[in-house]
Amino acid sequence: MTRLGLILAAVLALFLYAAGFVVAEGESAIVVRLGEVVRKPIVHPGLHWKLPFADDVIRFDARIISWDGEPERIPVKDSKFIFVDTFARWRITDPLRFYNAVKDESGAQGRLDDVLDGSVRDVVSSHYLLELVRTTDRSLSQPQQQEEAQPEAVQQALAPDMTPGPAGTSRGPGTGGDEQVTGQRLQVRQQIFDVASKKLRELNLGLELVDLRIKRIEYTEQVRDEVYRRMVSEQLRIAERYRAQGQGKRAEIAGLTSQEQRRIDSESYKRAQEILGEAEAESTRIYAEAYGQDPELYRFVKSLETYRSVLKPDGTLVLSTDSDLLRYLKNERGAASPK
Repeated sequence: MTRLGLILAAVLALFLYAAGFVVAEGESAIVVRLGEVVRKPIVHPGLHWKLPFADDVIRFDARIISWDGEPERIPVKDSKFIFVDTFARWRITDPLRFYNAVKDESGAQGRLDDVLDGSVRDVVSSHYLLELVRTTDRSLSQPQQQEEAQPEAVQQALAPDMTPGPAGTSRGPGTGGDEQVTGQRLQVRQQIFDVASKKLRELNLGLELVDLRIKRIEYTEQVRDEVYRRMVSEQLRIAERYRAQGQGKRAEIAGLTSQEQRRIDSESYKRAQEILGEAEAESTRIYAEAYGQDPELYRFVKSLETYRSVLKPDGTLVLSTDSDLLRYLKNERGAASPK
């Protein structure tokens, strides 16, 4: 091959090298000539061509891109201040519009800072503190109740909405199997997402918001101290309630015990009286039978019992000589044949 042929081959190779370019998977591109876009955006991967040395290729990431905001100090509806830290994910939907509006990702991040921070501020400031941290759907009947942060709210407020996954895996607020938050806070987050998405559509930047999450809600020092005081007060109130319930149960058990004791005493006394009555009846019956069999012996035995109870060794008893008590003492045969 002659030298001229080598030169022509080298020029052709250089021309082909300068004219061809590859769009990788997960990329999109536009071709610009002297600052003007000369063809439709390239959204399919593969080998493409351009005018060498005249056209420039500007590439964009077609995957989901992360946005991480700075914590903002925001006043809430009940005149308290909190720090709200959010993150979001977005992607380029129209490379040409995106290039004309913000040029590159750095410009897009700046516009997102304004839109997302403003949306977070607008929505958060229109809610009470408890609505931002509570995790149940239970309705609040009084505005004052919305100011009472429950103890579990502090732990929930300091935790993210979910554990962040790798870029490109997010599916928007309220979806996905790794959700850790429900109730009012999820509704607030959805409102922020809706407001921010609407603003981005109105701006027509060639991008869309895919997901937005609250990374952390942190109380200011003043609010934190107040919440901790309320936590202590709430725990003391719960303890006092349990204490009162215990005292009431104790009084109830003591009352039942006293009632049962009275019942047992009453039944025991009744049974004792029944036994005593039965014994006395039996004794009377036995005495009656004994009296019927030998009345004189009965009188003699009863007289001896009377002597035993009346006559004491150290006592003095004054009786008339004709007293019936002495009838068995006056006549030796009195017991056998009294007059």
